[in-house]
Amino acid sequence: MAQLTIRDLYELLSRAPRRRDLEQDGIRLVYDGKAVHLSTADHPDTVIARAITCGFVTGSWEVTAYTASLASVMAWMRMLDGENLIDLAPFWASAPVVLAFATGGQVGAWPVIACPTAPADRRPPCPE
Repeated sequence: MAQLTIRDLYELLSRAPRRRDLEQDGIRLVYDGKAVHLSTADHPDTVIARAITCGFVTGSWEVTAYTASLASVMAWMRMLDGENLIDLAPFWASAPVVLAFATGGQVGAWPVIACPTAPADRRPPCPE
């Protein structure tokens, strides 16, 4: 789980390219224990933006989430107080995997294309 301020996460996600500017759908988020890095499925090694985490620290993770769902995730975040902390973590109780957001009793979910850090039997199927 990564813990960031809602404002920092919103600013990070706002740096994502528009869907029509990508060759393939997918925003890649990598948490390394200190920061969340944003790239795209097209260019996973090119970091577009990063946000420093604060608060609780857990193991690292990586997900590629649907760009098409980004607008609804950001609309949900605009309703929240930007100074509050938000927990961000992949959730793989069953396939498909989602990226879960939680803050102050509010919970949101973002469908995931790929989660290499999920247990092998819980990873979304690879697109063909």
